Amino acid sequence: SLPFFLNILSPGAYGFLAQVHKRNIALEYNNAKERTSTTLAFFNDFENYEHQPLSMSDSDLRRIQELRQRKLEMPILIVGAAILPGQSMELTSSDPKLRKLIDHVLQDADHNEIGIIGLNPHNNSPLNVGVSAKISLESIKTRNIFQTSLLVKGSRRFEIEDEPQLDDTGSFYKAKVDIVEDREEIMSEEQENETKKLSERLPELVMKWEQLVQDKGMKSDLKKIMKSIGPMPKEDICRRALWVGSLVNPLPSLKLCFEIRPAMLACKNNYERIQLAVISLQSSIDFLSSHA
Repeated sequence: SLPFFLNILSPGAYGFLAQVHKRNIALEYNNAKERTSTTLAFFNDFENYEHQPLSMSDSDLRRIQELRQRKLEMPILIVGAAILPGQSMELTSSDPKLRKLIDHVLQDADHNEIGIIGLNPHNNSPLNVGVSAKISLESIKTRNIFQTSLLVKGSRRFEIEDEPQLDDTGSFYKAKVDIVEDREEIMSEEQENETKKLSERLPELVMKWEQLVQDKGMKSDLKKIMKSIGPMPKEDICRRALWVGSLVNPLPSLKLCFEIRPAMLACKNNYERIQLAVISLQSSIDFLSSHA
């Protein structure tokens, strides 16, 4: 079956990444066979030493600690459109449940993050991927009996592991999440080389896109976007791809590119992210060129 993120793409991007997925099937199958044989060998060896103390290196202990830090439980806030790391969104509501969520987070100084997830653009169901956002007193712009206004900024990417559950007050959902920022990603050597080549294409595509946006009379809109997301990251390919997503799908939307943020969050490695970044930029360039 196709991976989850192909179900949340607009039709223009679906066919492109479906082909990418088919090319990856053989690689994933071979990797799975290799992992299976390695696991069997490990357990065969383990049977011979089951009565001996298990020795762990410093690297093993660090790995275990990293896994513990990745698995968190946090309140979940469902918004209409997904946001990416670095994107800011102001949420305003008269619903007292939002105030209760904020109070819950502020009472726990050690866990001051909430999870922000958007809706699937095809069926409006909640996504199982999102970004965290830190909440503090400075995040609250308005708070009275009539209205609450909260400014959130996307931070760490995560995947929801279990079905979200209502908290004890019935005011908001909480879910166990896996922070995926530093999770190991598998790519073949061919994919890594292609990823670097595609990343090197981005500056030229971005310059062309920016010029077309200015020619369309949207120079002030472009300045607001650039002020919000900052310059393109120079070397980090993951951050580069996410930055492109924030560029072509800004808040508020300029409607110059199909929605890619849910798919970008669901990508499993930089190879998928950078392809999505390139195809979205090129698609938007084609749209702007044809409507010049």
